[in-house]
Amino acid sequence: MKKWVPTAALAAALLAGLTPPASAASPTDNEVHNTGTVWVGAIQVRNFNTNLAYRSGKYDELIPAGLFSGYRHTDGIYIGPGYCGRFRQWLRGTEQNPPAPEDLADPQVIRGERWVWFPEPTIGWDVRALPLSDPLCAGASLTAKDGKLLIQPERSR
Repeated sequence: MKKWVPTAALAAALLAGLTPPASAASPTDNEVHNTGTVWVGAIQVRNFNTNLAYRSGKYDELIPAGLFSGYRHTDGIYIGPGYCGRFRQWLRGTEQNPPAPEDLADPQVIRGERWVWFPEPTIGWDVRALPLSDPLCAGASLTAKDGKLLIQPERSR
């Protein structure tokens, strides 16, 4: 039994040293809530020189299912290949008091591997990644007229 205790302590110390996920909540300027079951990439600050210079290559950190980005401001989201992204802008709400369904704008959908950039200022966004085969991926797709809500998505390179 004595040998197990140091092993457990070592495991706990290693886990404690891991970088916390993007979901470590803090007061924010825009809330980005992953309402799906698939993790999505969060981009804290857009790099206008190259979209591939983020900490993980295509995004800064992942937003786990059901959690918030944790950044004071989230510039964008990365949706991976084989998925669509459904975005609903918050009309009202906060992280502590998330919006009811009637407090969300109609969903906008992007298909395939893309970056999506949020305009400033916004209150927040519900984001959900789904497999392209999901019927919800067939919803209202982004068009040029949607620019007032979402900056036109950019294809991955």
